[in-house]
Order: sequence, then structure tokens, then C-alpha cells
Amino acid sequence: MKIRFALMLLLVSCGSVSAAEFYPISSVSASTADTDLWPASNLIQGPGVGFDAAEPHDKLLGGADGNWVTDAPAGFPSDYIEQVGMPVLTFDLGSDVLLGEISVWGYAATNTNGVAEFELAFATEAQGVGGGSATAGPFTTMGDLATGENNDILRQSFSFEPLTARYVQLTATDNFFVAPGDGSGGALAGGDRAGLGEVAFAVVPEPGSMVLAMFGICGLLAFRRRR
Repeated sequence: MKIRFALMLLLVSCGSVSAAEFYPISSVSASTADTDLWPASNLIQGPGVGFDAAEPHDKLLGGADGNWVTDAPAGFPSDYIEQVGMPVLTFDLGSDVLLGEISVWGYAATNTNGVAEFELAFATEAQGVGGGSATAGPFTTMGDLATGENNDILRQSFSFEPLTARYVQLTATDNFFVAPGDGSGGALAGGDRAGLGEVAFAVVPEPGSMVLAMFGICGLLAFRRRR
């Protein structure tokens, strides 16, 4: 029984190594920066500011202090993605790092401006922004496409095949717009903008630490068999 408990404890601790660690993001820029209502810099405030540093990492800031959102050039009501196009956010991690996950937090639960779907493109420092060929997605965020309801509190984590990159481009391919966008028919109003609450990248465990963890598990199992 003690061995089983120890093994369970080891598995839990190994599985949570990367959950509370996030890479610092050096900067972020938006293709819509010249006209954004709230700046893309709000997206990278990080653990303890933009989102809770403790599990489950709920979003802490909202509104003008904690969100990025575009303008509404086509007016209200309208579908931003259809009328204007897909905004692109470019994140610079400062150096090449091993990536295998992206976390996002929604924009607002009271309207349909939040990003509903996005795709990723990666590039190393040597390749430069937009120079890489590695991609991931599309990824769909939490929400109901029929009503436009979406979550702006919970951390939404999306995994992809591990790779090395310095630059990550996030293209917002859709928001939660529900035609006609004015809130009629039981749906939320909005969709004339595109926005997000926070973006982060969880640290991928070093291969060495994973190997050590596996050795520990194997050792416990071998000890149990000898008993």
C-alpha cells in the first residue's frame, strides 16, 4: 500500500512540473495595432498579473486593463472577420525555446467579440518572423457557437507536437459572431471586433527530468516486485 501511494505521488508530481511554469514573453505585436481599441501588450502580463499564478490559473484582469481587442471599422452590427479579415498576433519569446503548448484566456462573456478559433505558425530566431514552416491548429476556444457565449475566466490549454521556436504567430480565424450580431434571437450581441484576454506558453519539461522520473517509477515497480 505504501509503495502504491508513493508511486501515485510521484506520478502526480511529475505530471504537474510544467503546469505552473510559463515562459516569459518578451513582446507581442498585432497586425491591427494602429487601430486597436485596447493594446496587444495586455495579452502578456503573465502569471500573478494577467492570470493567477496558482492552479487553475484563472484570469485576473478584464476590460481595458486586461484585454486586447480590435476596433469595429464595419460598425455595429457586423462580423469583423468577414468584413475586415483575420488579425495576426506575433509573440517574441526572446530566444529559441522548446514549445508544446499554448494557453489562452477568453475576451468577455458578455459579448461575441472573443476569438473562437485560431491557428499558429512558428519560426526560430535564425528563420525570423514569418520565416518558418511549422504550424499548428486550428484550435477552438470554449464557447457556444449557437449563442456566442464564451468563457473569459478559465485557462484554455492547447497542445501540439513539440518544436523549437522564438516567434509564434497567432491568427484569429473566427470570433463568436452570431448573425445578425445585434443580440436578437437569444444570442449575445457583438462580433464586430476580435479580442483575447491573455496568452501564455507553458514550459515543456526537459527530457532529462522526464527520464529521471521514469527511472524513479521503474525503481519503485522493481522494488515492489522483489517484495
